[in-house]
Amino acid sequence: MEYIFKGLLTCKRCGCLMTPEIKKGKFIYYSCTNAKGICKRLYVPEKTLLERVHAIFSDFESIPRDVQERLVDELRALNESEKDYHNKQLVRVRAEYDRVQKRVNALLDMRLDQSITHADYDKKLQELKDEQYHLDIEAEEYTKADHEYHIHVGTVFNLARRMKDIFESSEIVEKRAFLNFLLQNPTVSGKNLEFTLRKPFNLIHELALNPNWLRGLDSNQRPTL
Repeated sequence: MEYIFKGLLTCKRCGCLMTPEIKKGKFIYYSCTNAKGICKRLYVPEKTLLERVHAIFSDFESIPRDVQERLVDELRALNESEKDYHNKQLVRVRAEYDRVQKRVNALLDMRLDQSITHADYDKKLQELKDEQYHLDIEAEEYTKADHEYHIHVGTVFNLARRMKDIFESSEIVEKRAFLNFLLQNPTVSGKNLEFTLRKPFNLIHELALNPNWLRGLDSNQRPTL
């Protein structure tokens, strides 16, 4: 039988795995395996553990559309320095590409003047073409990184706002994979589920609770998605 939290939770006190079992024929409970022999057997309803998860989903869902759009704009503005870096690197790469192309042209002139052998020409030309090939790849990566960032920010916010619907419409195996994707170091303390959210959802949750949070940080503290 599949369980939502199976293999995901550990006991905060001893670090042992929390294992699920069914009580009264239908209710799912989790308890510490107590492999170290230092914990008392405490059964925690799965429903209780899920309450904290649903609270996070509700926080995400509560982000107003206009606030989301403003936050996306702010985050993009904060990453302009990264964009500037990409642009500077593109200028560098293109200048290097042009420099190599001049060497290709000079090499051709040498061949036409028969200053070098055909074999030496082919060997050197291949080296220069390989160098240009790698420069093309580097330029493409910088261009792609800047383009994907602008798509990524909006996509992450949209995913966060739809998490509740996605989770509730998923099968148990999918729910477990979803929680593993979202939660970092989930533990159970007493009957409480404790965890941190994985990046970038930790940032989005902070912004959901305090939409003006970004404005209170100086430029060195401001995060990126």
